[in-house]
Amino acid sequence: MGDPKASSYELCYNYGWYLAQKRNKRVLFLDFDPQVNLVQALQKRLFPRNGHNLENLVVNYIKKNDINFRDYIVKINDNIDLIPSTNNISLVEEYLTDFLIKRTYADNKPYQALDRNLLIKEILENNIDQDDYDYVIIDSQPNYSLLSTTSLVYAKNVILVLRPEYFSFIDVNYLNRIIKNLEDKFEVKINIACVIINAYEKRKRTTEKIAERFVAKYGDMFHIIKQKVRFLSCYQLSISMDKNPVFISFPDSEASQDLLKAFHETDEIIDRLDS
Repeated sequence: MGDPKASSYELCYNYGWYLAQKRNKRVLFLDFDPQVNLVQALQKRLFPRNGHNLENLVVNYIKKNDINFRDYIVKINDNIDLIPSTNNISLVEEYLTDFLIKRTYADNKPYQALDRNLLIKEILENNIDQDDYDYVIIDSQPNYSLLSTTSLVYAKNVILVLRPEYFSFIDVNYLNRIIKNLEDKFEVKINIACVIINAYEKRKRTTEKIAERFVAKYGDMFHIIKQKVRFLSCYQLSISMDKNPVFISFPDSEASQDLLKAFHETDEIIDRLDS
């Protein structure tokens, strides 16, 4: 989850590949962002013609249709799977609202907005076998939408991706309020594993000062990854041209070095949290 201007999907994409290639982990990608940039980065044909996507999985589950979960999975390589979504993923919120309104009348029982989150969480937990994957990676927007809040409630660890600009301070304060609200509502503990500073422009003194202020203000609250990820063209080129992570397309680049250092530090933190 991250600042919409911080290209969090690029970090999400590269981190999943890093886990699969460098650490031999089994990874499942989910894209909860209606822009579906992560889906576009992972496969050549954007929308599967067979209709097997995340939003249809939700609809079929609610309708109690027979579901073969494996039909919804696109295998990218031996270690990476994807459940594709489309631009219609945002319509899940409207569909679930209508569904629960009808259930309210049929069951003579009031349902709440949070029941929509619980339904999606139930679908994920009932269908994703923990023995099949070491990591489930979700790319989501930093807002209070149904999909974003569900990803926070479902996730074991959350990685924040922020751009070093003054608006990021507002984003963090807003996110803290969201998290406090969700923890109270769902009676869960949402764990922010770390913060990665992305799109860092080393030559700009203003960017450096903002990053320093961010560390000074939030360093006691979050694990802030020391290795900042610079604003470099190799990230976009590796995805748009090769459909590969930057450390495969441009292994000797500064972009590759930045990411590998940041991901190594991230893994050390998450491994400590999980131990």
